[in-house]
Amino acid sequence: MRESLYKYRPARRAVYLVQYLIPYFQVAFSKKGIGSRNGRTLIIGKFRRLFLSLIPGLGRALQKHYGLAGGCTSCGASCKLLFQCPLWDDKSHLCSIYEDRPHACRLFPNTPADISDRDLVLKSQPCGFTFNPKLPKG
Repeated sequence: MRESLYKYRPARRAVYLVQYLIPYFQVAFSKKGIGSRNGRTLIIGKFRRLFLSLIPGLGRALQKHYGLAGGCTSCGASCKLLFQCPLWDDKSHLCSIYEDRPHACRLFPNTPADISDRDLVLKSQPCGFTFNPKLPKG
């Protein structure tokens, strides 16, 4: 049974990508996106996280370098950066494809800039993740 799940994974991922790209472009080229300072910051963050997700080892190395600590509180802010991910369910506070989510989601947050982006979306509730950089010995 497990083989049948993996057999169609590339097709599912292609569908997820299309579901994600349509709202991205709609918002990115609107007043909320490129037309606002926060929107431009979030667009740059999306591209940074996309690049880092293409090289998962780099994302994990950055997390280690910056001292990633804590865990997700399921607030949904990371799923609402610039626009709400179509796969996020506000009622249950869960991702509908959690087990098959993209690398960008799996690796969030990579750097302190990701927490700053997240705080632009939800200032009232602190993120469960923190970064505590390891200071060089000397």
